[in-house]
Amino acid sequence: MTRSPLFQLVFSIVVMVSVGQMAQTMFVPGMADMATQLKAEPGQLQAIMACYLIPYGLFQFIYGPLSDRFGRKPPLLAGLALFCLGALLATQASSLTQLLTATFIQGMGTAAAGALCRSIPRDYFEGQPLIQANAIISMAVMFAPLVAPLIGGLLAQHFGWQSVYWGLLVMGATALGVITLRYQESLPIEKRKPQPVLAAYRHVLSNRQFVCYMVCLVATLGGVIAFEAVAGILYGDLLGFSPIWVSILFILPIPGSLAGSYFASQCRSRRRLSAIAIATLGSGALLILVPALFDLLLAWTLVIGSILVFFSAGALFPTFTSKAVEPFPHHAGVAGALLGGAQNLGAGMITLVMSAIPLFGQGSIGALLLVTALMVSFALKFAGQEEATEDMSNSTI
Repeated sequence: MTRSPLFQLVFSIVVMVSVGQMAQTMFVPGMADMATQLKAEPGQLQAIMACYLIPYGLFQFIYGPLSDRFGRKPPLLAGLALFCLGALLATQASSLTQLLTATFIQGMGTAAAGALCRSIPRDYFEGQPLIQANAIISMAVMFAPLVAPLIGGLLAQHFGWQSVYWGLLVMGATALGVITLRYQESLPIEKRKPQPVLAAYRHVLSNRQFVCYMVCLVATLGGVIAFEAVAGILYGDLLGFSPIWVSILFILPIPGSLAGSYFASQCRSRRRLSAIAIATLGSGALLILVPALFDLLLAWTLVIGSILVFFSAGALFPTFTSKAVEPFPHHAGVAGALLGGAQNLGAGMITLVMSAIPLFGQGSIGALLLVTALMVSFALKFAGQEEATEDMSNSTI
């Protein structure tokens, strides 16, 4: 590809995926006002993120196979249109139930971008170029939900919480226009796969390395999303920061995320990258967990710990995503759907569970992040054993 088409491709992917990512957290600074107006408990509002992430995960399993059969662009346009409908309904919500329903529709729509942002790069790249392309996309995936609360905080403070969803509607319509006008179909008819859906999923899931990397990604995203879900409560309700300060504290992990993605794009040793990322994830988890063991709630440990966690996530997402989809040039839609669907469904379930149990300060999220680091470490070790076995088999042949 020439530089101009490559730029247009990455720009289109970043635009479409950023809108969906921003919807995860843009409402966070307005949660207190939402709880008051909708007559709900603050803790119940964690269900908003769950009702967004669960359909975001589930419907990726539909969009992925559809894109392998009919091309990438039609599902993208349909999904973004559905997202805009959900945002419009949210602006008119007068109860928590109505808001959760509108949020569910948003998740159904943006699932198209969530699945295909992993599939489209595989239509063009493999190897290190694929990691570099995914690193750029990963920056948007990590950056958008962190900067979104700053925008949401300004809107909520000056225009009310409904303005957050008006903002998302404008962003969704903009993304819909960009994809319509700028994105050129990346999967021509001759490369499309008319294989039955279940057979395609069996083919991808039969690859044990894929499953291992998928587990790593699910665990990592689950930890990140869980932190995002409780950070607003920790900073706002328990530490007493204003909505603007909550927004500022929310975006402080951005440098860590960007640094992790840049590190992934430059590091040639995947083993070294994985070791550093896992060690950083574990360190961040301990920094958040240890003060809670002494019944302390410290903002600086939350901030620094989150920076370390987001550095790790920024490094792991593009690396493991590329490693997982690379073996499937003809099933990239299904592979991308499995990765995105499992990640967001898992993260949504974790958030839903956390919304139903008491919050024990920063100890709850610290313990969860530590479990995440252990899960990634064990899954990656198993993936390495599978790679070594495969290499031995190939050399014997």
